[in-house]
Amino acid sequence: MTETVYLEVALPTPVRQTFTYSAASELGPFPVGIRVLVPFGRRTMIGIVLNTASETTYPAEKLKSIGNKLDSTPIISPILIRLCLWASDYYHHPIGEVFSTALPTLLRTGKSASQQLRVLKLTAGTTTVETAIAALTRAPRQRSLLQLIAERDDGVTATELSELEYKRSVVDALIARELVSWHTRDLTLSPFSSTGRISKPAPFSLSDEQRAATICVEQNATRTTLLYGVTGSGKTEVYLQSISRLLHEGRQALVLVPEIGLTPQTINRFKTRFNVPVVSLHSGMTDLERLNAYRAAATGHAGIVIGTRSAIFTPLLNPGIIIVDEEHDASFKQQTGFKYSARDLAVLRGQWERIPTVLGSATPSLESYHNAQTKKYALAELTERAGEARPASFDILNIRKADLKEGLSSALVNTMRTHLSAGNQVLVFINRRGYSPVLLCHECGWIAQCTRCDARLTVHFNSLRCHHCSSTAKIPRACPDCNSSQLVPLGAGTQRLEQVLNDLFPDTKVIRVDRDSTRQKGSMEKVVSEVTEGGAAILVGTQLLAKGHHFPSVTLVAIPDMDAGFYSSDYKAIEKMGQLLLQVGGRAGREEKPGTICLQTHFPNEPVLRSLIEEGYTSFAEHLLADRLENELPPYHFQAMIRAEAVNRDEAMKFLGDLAKTLPHFPSTLALGPIPSQMEKKAGKFRAQLLLSSIHRKSLHQLISNCIALITDAPPNRRVRWSIDVDPIDTI
Repeated sequence: MTETVYLEVALPTPVRQTFTYSAASELGPFPVGIRVLVPFGRRTMIGIVLNTASETTYPAEKLKSIGNKLDSTPIISPILIRLCLWASDYYHHPIGEVFSTALPTLLRTGKSASQQLRVLKLTAGTTTVETAIAALTRAPRQRSLLQLIAERDDGVTATELSELEYKRSVVDALIARELVSWHTRDLTLSPFSSTGRISKPAPFSLSDEQRAATICVEQNATRTTLLYGVTGSGKTEVYLQSISRLLHEGRQALVLVPEIGLTPQTINRFKTRFNVPVVSLHSGMTDLERLNAYRAAATGHAGIVIGTRSAIFTPLLNPGIIIVDEEHDASFKQQTGFKYSARDLAVLRGQWERIPTVLGSATPSLESYHNAQTKKYALAELTERAGEARPASFDILNIRKADLKEGLSSALVNTMRTHLSAGNQVLVFINRRGYSPVLLCHECGWIAQCTRCDARLTVHFNSLRCHHCSSTAKIPRACPDCNSSQLVPLGAGTQRLEQVLNDLFPDTKVIRVDRDSTRQKGSMEKVVSEVTEGGAAILVGTQLLAKGHHFPSVTLVAIPDMDAGFYSSDYKAIEKMGQLLLQVGGRAGREEKPGTICLQTHFPNEPVLRSLIEEGYTSFAEHLLADRLENELPPYHFQAMIRAEAVNRDEAMKFLGDLAKTLPHFPSTLALGPIPSQMEKKAGKFRAQLLLSSIHRKSLHQLISNCIALITDAPPNRRVRWSIDVDPIDTI
């Protein structure tokens, strides 16, 4: 008699539960972490097995049977299953969608977890092949290939055919004779070798601070270490030294970086240093490339895995260390769908794997700095730049009442000219891409607005674009309100500044770096290579330039406008402004040449700015933390945001208002709002938000659970969509 096994399966649906299916025991075993194909309504879906049981509380006759078992061994490790379960609970997100995020696209669609090769193998018997070889006297290439295949039990790969210069016509001829055919076989990847020469010598000796930092990481082998080092202090060398020791033990390293643009530069540095396979994982890769990198990590073949946010879910056969570079960066927080923090999950995963986690930054987030102050994290500090490099000096230009040309003062232009004439490079930072942020009618004051968002359209060279919903429009020849042809762009974006700089410095190469200029694969590597070749040049770009790049010939960083950061309604704006200022400024004077940061401002005596420049980031962070404590803000209080959107302006506000009225009261917990979002209309939807805040994390999560229960019992109409953002980094 066939026994029945009951499987608890996570499916990629917005439903906040798992599903139970039955399966004949003879199809088993069903280890936790394998994929199964199951019926779901009228569809067939791929789910992850989370538990098995011989009994169930559901009526067995009402349960559906699984369709197929896709894996014989788990594709997700127990630690990663635990991490996904925790993340689903903490971020209050459907468990099936969490697992879907953790898997590469091809595994979600049923692709084999094993890497497969196409191989050419014999289809005829030995006697037939021997006869065919003897008969192919007039086709020597076919004859030699058939002979080669006959000698290979496991077949000949497509790569080998190419290397041996067998043309496709030769292969097709043998297939037509029904002597050979294409097959697939699993490629067995073995763990990288930890013997022999794993790493190459460091190009320079460690400073005392770097040596102390490396020892700190080693001594805190199961803890998180905040590596707080000024820009250019050699944080990467501390990473490399820490990784080297673990590679010799046969253990792997996972390195998270905030941007795709940093990945090639980081990979090259690691490949130059280590003789182990290094793979990358980021959204710029094809699905197959991502899957192959995932497989290499899971089998232990890759010694080092470098990736962006979602790489935190990469399985490692022998985990040794997790490093989060530029840990303060907002890119580590997913802003749509499953809103998780890769940095925070890295800390948790490191604890559970019992390996060190290193958070590196020149401008640590206030949360991480607070955790180091309270001894939750170990702290390693690098206060001096590496080698002969010295801290860049600040030059504050008061531009109040000054004549500006596209936002540039004559004093700034003259300073740029001085640095360029010495054969150095200048970096001009402006955090607005496009040609101009505003298109204005000079006659009537009309401004080009996005019809789907509460935002102005940005002027690009040949179109108007919304940077929030990606809609585009043609640049009108005349004002739609008064029919005037006097349409003028106001303000400067990267494209316009590039044009202005080309006019001001016609004999100097101007290189623009923003999301528009680096869309193509390999474009960022090309830019970095071009800049590091040296010679007088001007780099103009957005915050893509601020994140970890090493430009040895840049001696001047020019920041035409940072004033907006002082007066935002977002309480995190000043923290972000300070981090961005120091990160961008850190690109100057990274080697023996002295560097200068030239900052234009209308508020040269602004206390926050003076504190940052004169006292440094530590004092700046401590002042902000004191302000946060006084105002009951993170990291001293915990927050979650419930957001809603609808086509009708009133429906989102009403939904959140009704929810706020029915929420239970918890001690030291507040529900603030609802209020319209700062950009109320986006992509055709009106948005509102309800902020939940508590001094106790447990109370906050109880309140969130109550919200979900209330919404589940009385769901909004289908025109309203809602989501939960725990530990939001954007509260406006």
